[in-house]
Amino acid sequence: MVEIVLFMEEIKALVRITADDNNVNLLFPQANKNNKEGMLYQNLLTDVYSDDAIASKDLYNSHPNDVKYKMLKHRLKKKLYNNLFFFDYSKQKLKKAHQKEQECIHLLHHAHLLLRLYERDIALNLTSKVKSIAKDYEYINYLIDALELEMTNFSDKGDLTKYNSAREELEYYLYIKKYEREAITLFQLLRIQLKKSVKSRRGNLLTFEEDLVRLKLLWQKTKSYETFNAYYKANIIYHEMTGDFSSIVDLTVHSEELLQAGQVNKIRFDADFNKYILVYAHLRAKKLERGLKYAAEFLYAFEEDNPNWFAYMENYFLLALYTRNYLLVETLLHKVFNNPSFKKQQGAAKERWTLYQAYFLLLNSTVANFNNSINPFLLSLPEYSKDKQGFNVAILILQFIHYLQKKDTEALLYRIESLKKYILTHLKETFSLRSKTFLKLLILTVTEDYDAKSSRTKGQKLYQKLVEAPTPGDAFAEIEIVPYEHLWDHILFILENKYQ
Repeated sequence: MVEIVLFMEEIKALVRITADDNNVNLLFPQANKNNKEGMLYQNLLTDVYSDDAIASKDLYNSHPNDVKYKMLKHRLKKKLYNNLFFFDYSKQKLKKAHQKEQECIHLLHHAHLLLRLYERDIALNLTSKVKSIAKDYEYINYLIDALELEMTNFSDKGDLTKYNSAREELEYYLYIKKYEREAITLFQLLRIQLKKSVKSRRGNLLTFEEDLVRLKLLWQKTKSYETFNAYYKANIIYHEMTGDFSSIVDLTVHSEELLQAGQVNKIRFDADFNKYILVYAHLRAKKLERGLKYAAEFLYAFEEDNPNWFAYMENYFLLALYTRNYLLVETLLHKVFNNPSFKKQQGAAKERWTLYQAYFLLLNSTVANFNNSINPFLLSLPEYSKDKQGFNVAILILQFIHYLQKKDTEALLYRIESLKKYILTHLKETFSLRSKTFLKLLILTVTEDYDAKSSRTKGQKLYQKLVEAPTPGDAFAEIEIVPYEHLWDHILFILENKYQ
């Protein structure tokens, strides 16, 4: 049963990929009742067939294990895979570098075939094109493959001079590839460690430092794009884990300088990613005004129908919220929720934006009353939910302030017990200090019977502890949608105006 499901998902994926490709029309010129391949393709494309049972029943009035149905799927899958050879990558939203990579792969495929057919001169013409592209884009793998084909060709021809020239070039790129492979492997292992528990990640920080030193050495040895990319991205991960966001700011700025100086491959380097990280790092390093300036400056680089645009807008929105620029916040929210592609975003992304909107309504008294605007799903969420990891504290705080605004003391008494339990269970580590301290301030408002003056006075030590607490690494921390210092000001404002 599992194999059948996977097989159906494989075909569905191929159908989605080829949906906008003109070549598919040539595959199924008669998508009608007499052409079952065409029917299967069209009905998968339009989600008429959600599983094998429905498809086999409709096409053959049979079951998924029917031989005729299995053979039909096999033929369709084979045609769709063959069609990938003619896939027009230029019409897809792929970066130029990725399109050129595919071009190298296709040229090498043809060169290998032609060499086997003894069309040596044509094969050499193709390897020459591969080498030209691969050198520009620093695709060492394809350079090595092209040079090996050339050596085979020159050996067959008995051309020693050209053979030795290709061999020397190959040895140089094999040297580069050796260190590139080591750098890529180190980076991949670091990424795997990020999938582990928080305790495990923290325990690996010392080894991580040693790996960064090695990655820098590999980059200095080769000056190749792949070694730089591994070093660059590993640095971002490490400084994110340690909470050193100022170093990420420095890294992104330095990377731009290296790019302009020609020390990093301009056509391979992901300049848009660097812009995204630069804005994100300014947010987390609390360099807010400068971050806001960069966010506005670089917005042009992200197309509004691309998921990356929404990710970028999250940082832009939070920078505006942190600087209390509520007019800009409202404008950004309007742009996001009115973007036609918003409904296509993942469920988690949509929920984050709902949470962001709720915080904006909470803080901006000029907008519709918060009590009437909070999304009901935020109030009914449990005290702890793994699928909301990173936002659990934000949701708890939002719920608490909602009931504080409503003067629902019974709900607040229940909430403080939940907060105490949450602190004891989930906020034990040092990187949770800010969240733990702020939740204690919330509890204090209830124990002080909602008295603003008493809460301010008795909460001063906790507040100072909050201010002095270091910014935790993003790999460990709960996200502060609004700085806790700002939220404390707002809570005192509520107490002064609603409970006196």
